[in-house]
Formats: sequence, C-alpha cells, structure tokens
Amino acid sequence: MKERYLIRYHPFVESPEALVRKMRLASQLSQRELARRAQTSQPAVARYERGVATPGWETLQRLAAACGQQLRLEAEVAADPGDSELAAFLLALTPHQRLQALRRFARLRALADEAS
Repeated sequence: MKERYLIRYHPFVESPEALVRKMRLASQLSQRELARRAQTSQPAVARYERGVATPGWETLQRLAAACGQQLRLEAEVAADPGDSELAAFLLALTPHQRLQALRRFARLRALADEAS
C-alpha cells in the first residue's frame, strides 16, 4: 500500500498552484501538452493550478521534468521570532542599559550552572 502524506507549505514557499502554473508558462506549454508530457490528465493540471488539488512531491517532480525543469528541496535554519524580538528590545536600550542586562544575565547563568 502506498503511503499518503499531507503536504503543508510554509508561507515563504511558493504555493504548488503558482509553481505549476509558473513552470508551465515558462516552458510555453498548454495544460493539455503538459499533461501529455507528464503522463497525467489536463483536468488534473487545471486542478493543481487552481489549488483545488495539491500534487505530491513525485507529481511535482514529474511536472517539472515535463517542463524541462528540475525541483530542488533545501532546508535552512530559520531565525526564531523570539531572537528577533530580543534583538529589537536590546537595540532599543542604551549602551549602559545593555551592559547592565548583560551583567544580570551573567549572574543568572552562574546561578543556573551552580544548580546543575
């Protein structure tokens, strides 16, 4: 039995429907021609482009190959929103206030190290 996965996309990632349409238009293919090359149906390509259906990874790869393109999946470290908030807070402090905060942090760190 083939495993099925629910695919969710991060807001920074292009949506599958936009990706399929962009690849198809860049390769100057009609939905019917893309479907023929990718060994699927024209209505399936239309559903992907409208966002009514979400293609799986293998299908996206097949559609990309039919458009003469290749998909690449990468992972990268994303900044923790808390880090950005803390940085903004610290930058709003005066240099003297930052030094005081650093001293308090160092004391807390020492206490935590002693406790462990």
